[in-house]
Amino acid sequence: MTDKVAEWLTRAQADLTAAELLLKFDEYPTAILAFHCQQVVEKSLKAFLTARRISFLFRHDLAYLLDLCSEGDPSFGELEPQISGLTPYAVEGRYPTDLPLEPNKDETRIFYRQAQTVFEFVKRKLKV
Repeated sequence: MTDKVAEWLTRAQADLTAAELLLKFDEYPTAILAFHCQQVVEKSLKAFLTARRISFLFRHDLAYLLDLCSEGDPSFGELEPQISGLTPYAVEGRYPTDLPLEPNKDETRIFYRQAQTVFEFVKRKLKV
């Protein structure tokens, strides 16, 4: 594994840890937790793409990244349900908008499990 792949995974793990820590509180900023979950998925997919030497644009669009991963390994298609609700939290959930994104606590617990699933899936693919 290259240093760059390891760095992507280390950063994804840090976001997963941040989300996990937020979940321990009774009250927490749900949009921030969703952002960290989105980041876990984004960084995990970028780790895989980097490992496979698949070029990608530095975008926060999880569907775009997943499509690229699927070209390299079709089994990534099974992750689509795990990422479908997370893309908006990359940017939109971080800034005031006309339609604020504030997931409820049940949604954030689902987002956390989804992020964890993608992270573990990518680690298995990379044999880490």
